[in-house]
Amino acid sequence: MEMDDDGKAYKVRSPGGSVLWKVATGVLLALCIALAVALAVVVLGDVKPCGAGMTAVTVLDGPPGVFDDLTPAEIKAARDYLLGVTPLDITPIQVATFYDNYIYLVELHLPPKAEALAYLDNNGPRPERQALVTVYGGGRTQPVVEQYVVGPLPNPTRHETYAPPGRKNPIPWHSRSPDSMERSLTDAALKQATRDINNILAESFDGFKHDDCGKLCLIPLESVPRGYESGERMTWYRFHRAMEGFFLHSIPFAVELNHSDIDHTRWKVGQVEYNDQYFASIADFVQSYNDGSAQKVRVPTPTGDAAMYSSLRQHGTPAHPSEPLRGPELIEPDGRRYKVTGRHVEYMGWSFDWRLATSSGPHLFDVRMNGERILYELALKEIATWYSGTDPVTTAKFVDCGLPAGGYFELARGIDCPTTATFFDTVHMMDRADPVIYKNSVCVFELNTGIPLRRHYESNFYDGQSFYGGLVDNALVLRTIQTIGNYDLLYDFIFHQNGVLEVKASLNGYVWTSYYQASQAPYGYPTWGGSIANVHQHFFNFKVDLDVGGTENRFETVDIILDNVTLPFRPNVRHFLTRFERNQKTRETEATVQYDFTKPKYYNFYSDNNKNRFNAHRGYRIQLNGIAKNLLPKDGATAVNGAAWMDYQVAVTRRKDSEPSSSSIFNQNDLFDPVVDFQSFIDDDENIVDEDLVAWVTLAAHHLPHSEDYPVTATAGNQLQFFIRPFHFYDEDPSMASSNAVWIGRSPGSPENYVERYGTPEVSTCEPKHTPMNYDGRWHNA
Repeated sequence: MEMDDDGKAYKVRSPGGSVLWKVATGVLLALCIALAVALAVVVLGDVKPCGAGMTAVTVLDGPPGVFDDLTPAEIKAARDYLLGVTPLDITPIQVATFYDNYIYLVELHLPPKAEALAYLDNNGPRPERQALVTVYGGGRTQPVVEQYVVGPLPNPTRHETYAPPGRKNPIPWHSRSPDSMERSLTDAALKQATRDINNILAESFDGFKHDDCGKLCLIPLESVPRGYESGERMTWYRFHRAMEGFFLHSIPFAVELNHSDIDHTRWKVGQVEYNDQYFASIADFVQSYNDGSAQKVRVPTPTGDAAMYSSLRQHGTPAHPSEPLRGPELIEPDGRRYKVTGRHVEYMGWSFDWRLATSSGPHLFDVRMNGERILYELALKEIATWYSGTDPVTTAKFVDCGLPAGGYFELARGIDCPTTATFFDTVHMMDRADPVIYKNSVCVFELNTGIPLRRHYESNFYDGQSFYGGLVDNALVLRTIQTIGNYDLLYDFIFHQNGVLEVKASLNGYVWTSYYQASQAPYGYPTWGGSIANVHQHFFNFKVDLDVGGTENRFETVDIILDNVTLPFRPNVRHFLTRFERNQKTRETEATVQYDFTKPKYYNFYSDNNKNRFNAHRGYRIQLNGIAKNLLPKDGATAVNGAAWMDYQVAVTRRKDSEPSSSSIFNQNDLFDPVVDFQSFIDDDENIVDEDLVAWVTLAAHHLPHSEDYPVTATAGNQLQFFIRPFHFYDEDPSMASSNAVWIGRSPGSPENYVERYGTPEVSTCEPKHTPMNYDGRWHNA
């Protein structure tokens, strides 16, 4: 024995004993590891891959569904038919010039609703498949845009002009969306104009120029609208350095191209903006630059780490963990719990069809819960982004259905959609000779949202739990992502098991920048590379065609109002209470919503002769969770006519086949006198009692970009939603029937809890399938 410094005795092992102990410990540890490995091999050898679950057949043999987008064969048939109609004098686009008549767009023309419902509900004849074909008539005596309905597909024999009442007909030539034909001519005009100032550009912007630029190129990005009066076609272009994330590499140089003339040889650059100075022409700019009257600027090129601010490659120091570890992933232990049959999807009582319209975006049709139709159509109809600033580019008003972006590109498995998702290809033909396939551009998956759909812990108030009941919020998500230039916009349609349908738009992607000048200070913060991302507002407009208990519906607001009352149990005290009051709307002008926080209300749709067991009208209501007021006045001085829908959070109108959308692909290029004026849907002030109704719902958000929006805006905090919720439609929460619920309680006379899982297995005994990321990102000929 020896003593430590505190006088306490301790035992000292001999060196030999220590070595023997270490050897024995090492042998034992090695045996344990070997046994563990052996056991793992045995166990893993018995684990089977998780089953596939319900069937998912994304491409069907036989005729397409009523609401399916056109197949490649149908698109080609419509194209070839019109090319063969000699009096129309249409030239194939691959050999056409700007001065010919050629096909710009072919997409599905929806059947009349009455025909579709007769087929779906009453065994009526199957509606004809038809195509809506847009023709650019540059070869007409007076150039014009034409649209034709072609059918029946797949073997068309007839066509008719599409000119619905209430829309501007014919479509003016200046309202057309720019196509590749026009862009090749505007690009040539811009290069011709900037050729004379290449030396100035190179001197000002560290070698970067527009024409004959090698690896140091400037990219012109256009702004809209193309002018400030109806009929103008004058586009401002700001130049950006061609670097990764070029949207963030703007420079203080912009030009205005006047391409209003039918003869492209007369297109020319007018005004020039250089370093916040304006010149009437290229010649004036050159003279002012050379004589020293222009204030010159030198903008160095960011290099090395300083250039990483626009890159999506990893940079910065990881916070935690220090070593890369994989995050949580979804698994489907029993395989898919939803069924896919072409474009028809079924899940937990829900069923719907979907399409991805080339000219507007995702559409849902015939949405049912437990066999009852809730919606005939739910569709994105328009999106807009309106900027503010002191130069002609930062005053842009983008109405994006008018941009020929295609937009819906391949989704990355494991990032854009979970690895368990089912992916769909889509087919489009816009500004092309042939249809093209966009691989994996839509996905559907079941999601554990990470929150209970419902739960309750009930206390017995003396020793704790009486019972616990709950159900996790597993939901089905249909998703697509639209990339329009700098922004990536995520659209989710989320089907919850309690009969709630959630619609969500999420903002992502690069912000739109210009070069920071002192005059821009009130409109944004200076950020990386000398740029400014100006304040702007996002808008999304959806068509919500509710059929609640049939097509004859009513719309009411259930107003929450304040009462100041006395009550018999304390008559000398005033009581402030809230109560509800039903307020039925009878005309379209009464049925618009410009939200007032002092007047809360529900927006409810119902059928007068359809009630639940408690004699309440069975309804569905719209709940808005992502709204912001449009601040621009409707005084004729601003370009709001072409997007009048953004003035209302909700507007309810009588449904008409002749009013399929709140906007059109032609509105962007004449916002002052648009082809489709949404305000006219309201101003005719029709009766909306016991009629087929449509709610036009607008989500919106103001965005003042900040440094954390670099390199791209993140989705967190940038999600806008509205919900379509049952309101007395069911006698109770329909999710009560779910076998995934859990109830925990005690048996009579027993102190022990038992867990009731209603037959759902608790433990997974399969290995999830691993699908490696395989991303192409390109489109392919169909």
